Amino acid sequence: MRSILVLDDDKVQHLLLRKRVNLITGKSNLVSFERPGDALNYLSANKVDMILTDLNLGVIDGWEFVDELGKVDFQGKIYFLTGSIVSEDRKRAEADPRISGYFEKPISEFDLIQILGA
Repeated sequence: MRSILVLDDDKVQHLLLRKRVNLITGKSNLVSFERPGDALNYLSANKVDMILTDLNLGVIDGWEFVDELGKVDFQGKIYFLTGSIVSEDRKRAEADPRISGYFEKPISEFDLIQILGA
């Protein structure tokens, strides 16, 4: 069973993703955080297979969070799930080898299945 960390400042997104992931996988080990600092603290002591993060996180953005992941030696996959429609963000994500995918919210069932199967 894969372990997944969700980082989004919107609690509704946490609930929606948990329900959808559980429907697709039957069971998941999913932890959710609203604040990047809390997620980084968790990652400093725990391993996860993938991170699903928003780009707009309030205190810092998703790009800054990805940069901070180097300090906790994260080795898994990173996916952006964002409401941002800024084309530069998509281009930057596609060019960055640390990013495994960029998806707009609300994420489609097809795209979520693709992420969970990766």
